[in-house]
Amino acid sequence: MMQTLMTFFKTIFLVDLLKGLWLTLKYTPQPAFTFQYPAERRPTAPRFRGVLRLQVEPGTGAQTCIVCDQCAKACPDDLIALGGHREPGQKIKILDYFDFNLSRCSFCGLCAEVCPTKPIKALVMSEDYELGSYSRDTQVMRVDQMYDGVAIEQYTR
Repeated sequence: MMQTLMTFFKTIFLVDLLKGLWLTLKYTPQPAFTFQYPAERRPTAPRFRGVLRLQVEPGTGAQTCIVCDQCAKACPDDLIALGGHREPGQKIKILDYFDFNLSRCSFCGLCAEVCPTKPIKALVMSEDYELGSYSRDTQVMRVDQMYDGVAIEQYTR
């Protein structure tokens, strides 16, 4: 009986509606945050996984990829194709091609995890998230794009 009476008064005085309005009013004074997108980029989280990037030695600019093929083997979607050759008298292979199909990537990061190069990893997940393009051919990244990044195309009407 008492429970029914309480439910009746809550219905008559719109208690649930007033609770919802109070919650809305509590958050109203906070300023809205808006990024003016082309001019301002939204900051990414520290563990954000964006487009793959090949890194070079900071001092010399030499490649750090040793063409071990572990990234291609670890990729669950089979998106990475790479190859290299060994110069006579050299221990380390030289990277000839590195093809990465961005359109099918699930950004799991397994390829960057297995990279054995130390102290600088040859393959990292970058903070680039602007991945739109106007054709499928531009979604396949070659070795020169892996160092420099994807060229951002400006939209024009």
